Amino acid sequence: MANKTTRPESAAGEIRQPEQLLEINALREKHKTPWSVFAGVCAANNWRPGKAVTEEAFLRAISDFTGAPMDGPRRKRV
Repeated sequence: MANKTTRPESAAGEIRQPEQLLEINALREKHKTPWSVFAGVCAANNWRPGKAVTEEAFLRAISDFTGAPMDGPRRKRV
């Protein structure tokens, strides 16, 4: 009987380590994110205190939030 391994492997055959989840407040402190930006990111992503995400996801959320237009999406005037 065939047996599958559950280890994630990259294209080169290297075994990748699973991404580490960190608490969002610890990531805010690590990356020195201002409270106003942190609060906006948490509200936009529906994150609550104690939420754990990967560092990559946190940085992507910060980038998406700070790069978004402040007045929302463009609307057609009728």
